[in-house]
Amino acid sequence: MEQLFESYVAQCLCKTVQPDWYLQTQASTEYLCRHQPEGAPLGKIFRLKPDIVLNSSSRFQVLDTKWKVLDSRNVNDKYGLKQADFYQMFAYGQTYMGGKGDMMLVYPATDSFQHPLPVFSFDGKLRLWVVPFDLERGLLVDGKYRDSFPSLFAPQILRVS
Repeated sequence: MEQLFESYVAQCLCKTVQPDWYLQTQASTEYLCRHQPEGAPLGKIFRLKPDIVLNSSSRFQVLDTKWKVLDSRNVNDKYGLKQADFYQMFAYGQTYMGGKGDMMLVYPATDSFQHPLPVFSFDGKLRLWVVPFDLERGLLVDGKYRDSFPSLFAPQILRVS
């Protein structure tokens, strides 16, 4: 189900990505670290593969999908979020985005998770949005994160009457 959800989200988001942005699934251009065993050449190890990378020239945004049920009312249990997922996103943010910008974790919308969670900040420069995805409509549930992801949404058009 994880791969099916990831594929469905990517397919739906492809329809909304702005023309100057490119959506890539399973990007694998970066590594967690470099290592040089004695007498061997320097090598890269622990390939990082976010589910979705949006890029435009030198700008990147990372999105990852999780097929898990969250409960936005259960703050004491951290909504059901996993610490390992945050470590993973932090690593993506450092390597793909240079430690600054906005990333997104996408979970299926459920009765207990119908609205995006308040933003999580790693250090003031790198932020993580946790957003529900409406499976029936094939859309991210609208929320305050919109301004942080111009790659996914048409700019607001002001109408003057």
